Amino acid sequence: MCGIGGLHQKVKQPGVIAQTILANMNEKLAHRGPDGTGLKWFEDQHFGIAHRRLSIIDLSAAAAQPMQIEDRYWLTFNGEIYNYLELKIRLEQCGAQFKSASDAEVLLQAYHHWGAAFLKELNGMWAFAIYDTQENLLFCARDRYGVKPFYYSDSDAYFAFASEIKALLEVPNQARIANKEALHTFFAHGLIETKQEGFFKGIYELLPGHALCYRTDLQQKSIYCYEDYAATSPQIAKQELAFALKNAVSLRLRADVPIGFCLSGGLDSSSILHLANEIKNERQIGSLQHGLHAYTATHQSEQDERSWAEQMVKATAAHWHISELDSLQLTESVQEIIYHQDIPLLSTSTFAQSSVMKCAASNNIKILIDGQGGDELFAGYQVFYPTFFKELFWTGKWWLFHKEWSALNNSPTSKKYIFKEWLKDVISYLPSSVHNRIEKKQKNETWQYLTNKSKTKRQRQQTLQGHLADFCRGYQLKGLLRWEDRCAMQYSIESRTPFADDEALIRIARSLPSKDLIQNGWSKFALRNALDNQLPKAISWRKDKKGFSVPESQWLMQSAEFWINTIKEKAHLDKSELIDKDKLQKDLLDIFKNPERSSGQNFAFRYACYLFWLEAFQIESFG
Repeated sequence: MCGIGGLHQKVKQPGVIAQTILANMNEKLAHRGPDGTGLKWFEDQHFGIAHRRLSIIDLSAAAAQPMQIEDRYWLTFNGEIYNYLELKIRLEQCGAQFKSASDAEVLLQAYHHWGAAFLKELNGMWAFAIYDTQENLLFCARDRYGVKPFYYSDSDAYFAFASEIKALLEVPNQARIANKEALHTFFAHGLIETKQEGFFKGIYELLPGHALCYRTDLQQKSIYCYEDYAATSPQIAKQELAFALKNAVSLRLRADVPIGFCLSGGLDSSSILHLANEIKNERQIGSLQHGLHAYTATHQSEQDERSWAEQMVKATAAHWHISELDSLQLTESVQEIIYHQDIPLLSTSTFAQSSVMKCAASNNIKILIDGQGGDELFAGYQVFYPTFFKELFWTGKWWLFHKEWSALNNSPTSKKYIFKEWLKDVISYLPSSVHNRIEKKQKNETWQYLTNKSKTKRQRQQTLQGHLADFCRGYQLKGLLRWEDRCAMQYSIESRTPFADDEALIRIARSLPSKDLIQNGWSKFALRNALDNQLPKAISWRKDKKGFSVPESQWLMQSAEFWINTIKEKAHLDKSELIDKDKLQKDLLDIFKNPERSSGQNFAFRYACYLFWLEAFQIESFG
């Protein structure tokens, strides 16, 4: 886990030293790699690549980057290739010779021997750039579901890429213009980075499962998708899924530094901790030589999940580290978190996630393994249930439809929710004029503060696997992973997510029929069933779904004065004309004193975070 960057000066400019610009970009990523820094400049092409190192595998200088092989290829790499030992054996059979014990060199040799097709061989998370000095070709790629970030900009004067947006803002002539389309999506729908151009105009995201090629001599760029997201057909036995789960965790225990575990008390994080404990008891694991260390965010509220996490701590004899959170800590840290995220926050759960990472860093943990992605692979959200029942109905599985409908008490959803989602599908077929009249009659507290009330087109889902694929390859999972990455890297921690980046586990999950994903009302039935009789029953068959649960409304009401004053003092920074600022400020007191206005409180929180963002990144204009 590191920070990467690169810069091509297309047009020589008097008095501008491009190499210094790249060095400044690299410095903005220092938190991603405090263990080392490197830069390679190719003067003949006015191009260079840079790297900030977080030492995880092979801590020696031999693994430092930018890394060169064959007097031709140069690499800057962020991520981990978990099957690097297996790939190394194959590459040695092809004649490759290695100077280090790093996974980075394996990646570079794989490109040399197998070309761009080597991406299909990788199991892990990655965002990298390889420069071929003979062809003047820069080859970049991002992992399948977007665990690792990759942003770029391409103007008449410069082509640049980096792990974080703040580094690209160091490029001359990169205007700090807020993207009004992205802001509207943020305020109206609570979504981030739904398109390649995000919150900053002119800065783009390389999408998950995509590769980018750039010729420095021709100044030409091309992007293509290398990943096939189609579901596979063979049905997988329970034993095969259990093996794949255990192997995914086992591979992610490969490290030369201590590893810890995020533990919420939910099924996903509990499964990972259990499997790690099982592996540790079977053989010696260097990264766990000091035992299992689990990290949990807690708080004084009804939503606190420490009782669930405690069951797993007792079952695994893990060392338990608790971060006790409150509203004061939130207000004290929110601006720093926004800076590290590069964008405004959607909810207070990001603060809880950041706090867990902070606690781990204080205990000298450099890696945390988390359960992000389990819900998207195995159907853990209630949003998947309407699609599940539609699939059963339209494929003629009416008896199974009736059986599952009768078992919804085991699910995280309700019949009322499902009917409401079906109704939205029906409405979406109506002419836009009728659709808009219906939408206007529906009560939406936050929409009253928007000057632009345009709706996004509803995406109707037909099959459960198709719905899951859209979540995994679209902005939903990618968004969760970006929060996780920045929270972890804020404290120079590598976050590992076996559910989101293990190639074999992903392939198996894609092959599961709907009846194995949801069964007898249970969400994530295949995952529950695979680990049945191993986890505490209360966790294996837990019905509720909370995720990163925090008492947001309680915290915001307790710290109401802070948020109200922030909005009143900084509202002048907002020149987007997207928000009715006068109406919002008029309603702030009522919003924060009324427990029934939780959605309004979240909207005010998002708006305050947006104002902090405008200030932190010195946004110049809106477009």
